Amino acid sequence: MADFTFDGQKLRNNRTGQKVGEIDRSDIRAWNGARFGEIDRKNVRDAHGKKVAEFDGKVVKDGLGKKLATIQDIQKAVDGEAGIELVALWYFFVRK
Repeated sequence: MADFTFDGQKLRNNRTGQKVGEIDRSDIRAWNGARFGEIDRKNVRDAHGKKVAEFDGKVVKDGLGKKLATIQDIQKAVDGEAGIELVALWYFFVRK
């Protein structure tokens, strides 16, 4: 079973039930409301606007084009519907 659950808007830790992060329109916010980044079409940008990840539907690449993970790898760690929102929350809060 995955350690995290994504319901389409909020990412929760399965062990504690606490909210880890959430999607607010195109912004990615932490549990306390701090803005971590934003979703820009198929790109994930940090709070300063720098491109940190790109998602083509199957593979997540970093800002330089190096493969980080596949959507299957992400879904092993996070239960939820695959998409750019899941990838963005995984990038900022789950990835090690």
